[in-house]
Amino acid sequence: MDKDLLDSAKSGPRRSGRKEIIKYLEGGKLTRSQAIRAKCFDCLGMGDQSICDSVSCSLNPFSPFRQKSQTTDKNAQESSQPAVL
Repeated sequence: MDKDLLDSAKSGPRRSGRKEIIKYLEGGKLTRSQAIRAKCFDCLGMGDQSICDSVSCSLNPFSPFRQKSQTTDKNAQESSQPAVL
């Protein structure tokens, strides 16, 4: 266990993923959705940022921190393109 990382998580803001990363760092097991929230909390500076702007991240569609319009804009672009036969 990385004590500095655990201390950082415990002192971070109360946001989605905080309790999950603390649980993991203390040796607990996480579900898939808990692991995603924990990773996003970690990636955003232990919750210092409130919005994820990394559209290239494979976890972005599942992130509780993503901008809602990112997914909507991408889906709109895909549906406006003609199907290739």
